[in-house]
Amino acid sequence: MAIDRTTTLVSPVATDNIRRRSFYRSFIQFLFSNLGLVIVVFVYSAAGASLFILLEQYIELQNCQEGNLSESISILNLSETIYNDVALQNDNTTNLYTKITYYLTNFTDDIYSRRTTLRYSGQNCSNTSGWSYTSALLFTITIITTIGYGHITPTSWEGQITCICYALIGIPIFLLCLSNISSVLGDIFRFMYSGLLHCFCCLCRIYTRNRRRVNRQSRLSKLQNSHGIDYTGTPTIDPCWPEAHHRIAGKLSDEDENNYYDDDDDCDDDDTDDIWSRMESRVPFGAVVLIIIGYIFLGAVMFSKFEGWTMIESVYFCYITLATIGFGDYVPGVTSSSGAGVRFLLACIYILFGLAILAMCFDLIKEGIVDKFHWCANKLGIIATDDDQIDEDRTRYANFEYDSSNQENQTQTPPIQNNIKRLNDETKSNSTVVQYDGNDETWINKIRDKPEPTSANSKNKKQMKIDD
Repeated sequence: MAIDRTTTLVSPVATDNIRRRSFYRSFIQFLFSNLGLVIVVFVYSAAGASLFILLEQYIELQNCQEGNLSESISILNLSETIYNDVALQNDNTTNLYTKITYYLTNFTDDIYSRRTTLRYSGQNCSNTSGWSYTSALLFTITIITTIGYGHITPTSWEGQITCICYALIGIPIFLLCLSNISSVLGDIFRFMYSGLLHCFCCLCRIYTRNRRRVNRQSRLSKLQNSHGIDYTGTPTIDPCWPEAHHRIAGKLSDEDENNYYDDDDDCDDDDTDDIWSRMESRVPFGAVVLIIIGYIFLGAVMFSKFEGWTMIESVYFCYITLATIGFGDYVPGVTSSSGAGVRFLLACIYILFGLAILAMCFDLIKEGIVDKFHWCANKLGIIATDDDQIDEDRTRYANFEYDSSNQENQTQTPPIQNNIKRLNDETKSNSTVVQYDGNDETWINKIRDKPEPTSANSKNKKQMKIDD
């Protein structure tokens, strides 16, 4: 028998559009994941550094060369003017002092003017550049983190427009990444804190159980006599319990005695389980503050070693940076040395991780404050607990059902009442009400007998039914 392969074999072939859509969907999901956002932030910062170097480094070189030329011309003019006034003219000392002061004041103003307009401060234009890659990377990170040191800024209109667009896109991306990373770090820190607290609690419980068992055994041994009869006030066992049949010479066996004590210990442990669970779920305020202080101290030690700052200056710089204030009076890597690039890179890593840790600490502090307010509100009765809310919802639902059933009955009651009233009226009109006395038996005779239907009437009714 021939087989039609076109009808039996069906191979689903994905079109190019479906493959492209699936690729875009998976790519977008990866970008919005935690690792994807971190990679996007690093790539965005690195690409921005290269872009600003391309836009600003050439302009910086031109301004530096122009400032160097202007400074050389000013020095030459100043030297010629002073030589002419001092050597060729025979002025008195007072006039000579006044002229030299005037020339030096103008020369100082020229220096400040070149530093403001051309960003020239006497540096070597061929070897020194403010727009190195590490410096540009720190610049882009200070843009997206809204710190803004201001140690370098774009001077061309192209760089300024690019900086605006770069900040508009980069700041939301970094805030999204910061919120995700802070939540992940918060979960990790809660897990570590709960694990340490759980180990500590287990050790404490084991110690307290052993101590209680030893104290109870010593107390029972003092209260029991040689015949095994317990005195009044000691814990005894109900004869109905199975443990009562295991008494040996007035005492429990070792296995039953351990079970008896363990049950009592479990009752005490159940009371503290809720307290330990609440302690494990929330990180205390003191631990969060210690994390912030420890990270700032770590950065202060690092910058004090690499930058040559004092400890107070390093702590000041770390706090101003992590608080995103960014005065710019202290910037790492500005001093010219062989390790300037490494110092810039360490500053970038410290800033990014520090902001994530600081956001995590703020989230933990916020959760603790919210829990305290909820606890106070529950104690004061301002807000209801979950169980009270469930009971209130059930009561509202029951009242709603009751009101709806009453409305249905009210809508159906008027027709029923009208029918009853109409039947009563017809009964009163067609019959007379007989007054009777319960003790008098003559009322039976006053009841009218129902007339029997005649044969003619019955035949007519039957004929009507047949016709119908």
